[in-house]
Amino acid sequence: MRVPRVLSTQLKLLLHERRARQQRRLISLALVLWCVQLTAAQAVELSMHLSINGLWGQNQLDAQLRTPEQRAKIRARAEAGSARDQFLLGYAYSKGLGQPQDVSGAHAWYLKAANHSEPAAITELGRIYIHGIGVPQDYQKGLEWLRRAASEGYAPAQTDVGLIYFQGLGISRNYESAVHWWEQAEGQGYAPAESNLGVAYLNGTGVPRDSTRAAHLFRLAADAGLDTAQFDLGSCYEEGQGVAQDFTLAAELYQKAAQQGHSGAQNNLASLYQDGHGVPQDRARALRLFFLAAGNGNLKAAINLARVFHLGLGVKPDPALSYMWLKVASDGGEDVSEALRIAAGEISAQQMNLASQQASAWRAQHHLDPVPTMLTSAGSAELR
Repeated sequence: MRVPRVLSTQLKLLLHERRARQQRRLISLALVLWCVQLTAAQAVELSMHLSINGLWGQNQLDAQLRTPEQRAKIRARAEAGSARDQFLLGYAYSKGLGQPQDVSGAHAWYLKAANHSEPAAITELGRIYIHGIGVPQDYQKGLEWLRRAASEGYAPAQTDVGLIYFQGLGISRNYESAVHWWEQAEGQGYAPAESNLGVAYLNGTGVPRDSTRAAHLFRLAADAGLDTAQFDLGSCYEEGQGVAQDFTLAAELYQKAAQQGHSGAQNNLASLYQDGHGVPQDRARALRLFFLAAGNGNLKAAINLARVFHLGLGVKPDPALSYMWLKVASDGGEDVSEALRIAAGEISAQQMNLASQQASAWRAQHHLDPVPTMLTSAGSAELR
């Protein structure tokens, strides 16, 4: 049957208006994701690894406990009263090196060593109480142990005390006190304290803002191999803070930190590859790095993946996948509500439900369910 011309014209207008609405939604979401992406390349962050198994220095301890022969000698010396070996045996129990992991055993051996004034053991006892590992969480008791080691000049404990003041854990937040303790540890060349002090100077927190000094402190810690300092210095080079902007150096520093598993560096390096800043443009490599960072819990990378699939940057555009990655970020605490609202208008209700289920399954598969935030040990614009 022939369609009347007036009706045909109305259909054309309706189709045109529908396409216009879709185009407006696409442009709106692109703008929202672009604005979100401006914060999705992470800037400097405090280095927070205050924990019973803090990463800094862990490799050196592990090397002393690698073989059964080494562990047997350490146990013999510990049982004979050697404070340092009592600490090492406590560390072995805490990591499950040579025997099943045993927090109670670790606590017992740390206490023996602490009674002989071993600062490393005193520090680990403080961390145990700060975290509530095998004991009721007690910030005050943890701080007492940490202050004891810090007052004896032990740099890791000084750095941890600074973190407690900076975060206000069980006490009033006090940035000046945090800086005081970090300066004590920085004076001993302790990389995590150098890096954390760099954060303070970069942000003007507890000290006058001084981005040049911040970059210098980051460089000292980065040269010592601290991943968070490498990340922070890379951010300074990317943004031109305290140093001349240099995307090539930023990429090199991100690469070093990314190889150590730093998810923020993996995300930022991916962004450089995506845009071809400091490295040849390689969107396939960028996508792999975004996936790696997201799998390591980096929610900024999830936002970047949503943008990749929305705009089709090196992949076929997929609005359902874009929505899924926004849900991954949202479920992790990122504020992407406006982007989610617009993205929902691009897909059907069935696609939206499936994408939400996929986001939940992905987070569970990568063990990204929300967990209580805890202090972690000593270094950087990422607080350590």
